[in-house]
Amino acid sequence: MPNDTNSASSEYFNANAAKYAASEVHKHGPSLPVLLEFAAPTLRDRALDVATGTGNTAHALAPFVREVVGLDLAGGMLAHARQRAQDDGQTNATFVQGSAEDLPFPDASFTLVTSRHAPHHFLHLDRFLAEAFRVLEGGGRLVIADQISVTPAVQVWMDGYQTARDPSHHAQRPVEAWRELAMAAGFVWAQDTLVPYRLDFEDWTARSSNTPEMVERLRTHADALNKTERQAAGLEYDAAGKLTAHHEQMMVVRLEKCW
Repeated sequence: MPNDTNSASSEYFNANAAKYAASEVHKHGPSLPVLLEFAAPTLRDRALDVATGTGNTAHALAPFVREVVGLDLAGGMLAHARQRAQDDGQTNATFVQGSAEDLPFPDASFTLVTSRHAPHHFLHLDRFLAEAFRVLEGGGRLVIADQISVTPAVQVWMDGYQTARDPSHHAQRPVEAWRELAMAAGFVWAQDTLVPYRLDFEDWTARSSNTPEMVERLRTHADALNKTERQAAGLEYDAAGKLTAHHEQMMVVRLEKCW
């Protein structure tokens, strides 16, 4: 059964499902082709996309794999995923409700697991990694794309900024923190890269249905940083000194489960 944090996350994404379904960042963002390259899907694969949302990664995998299952807590997001599969005539994509930290599948059920733009929402990332390891066959791979902080100091500020905009955000970890957790779960860190993103402030806040008061709080939170801190956080301002966007790195990593 979802815990309180999972319930809050589900409520947030159900409320904003249509906006995420229309989001170009999530549909076609530059991390997606890199994730597909790292995953190297084949028709022998049974794939699982964890925290699939409206199914963008699952839909991208479907033409290349035998079967793909998309899993998410939010029923509203899954409704969009199922409708798109129907509209696109995808007969090998199914979508089920469930938690990333307690995957409802037997051991060694999949050859490929993916998760994109989602793990920063997971309260217990170690549990997700352990569960992904469990449901993978020996020789399988886990491919993740998620936003990272360049340093632990930037993470402290960024987690506050992200959570103010989206209460379901939990932690935007540096790469080294990811590496430690992945290796502790038993994975081999096989391949990684960073993909730059520019997130327009107006679009970013509108997608979360932020009120004008919340938008002002976010601007105040950002404006309190000095010039050096703004650069470290990737903030972008226009000539009039108004916050217009933030830049962040999206880590894409391939983790492997050895035989």
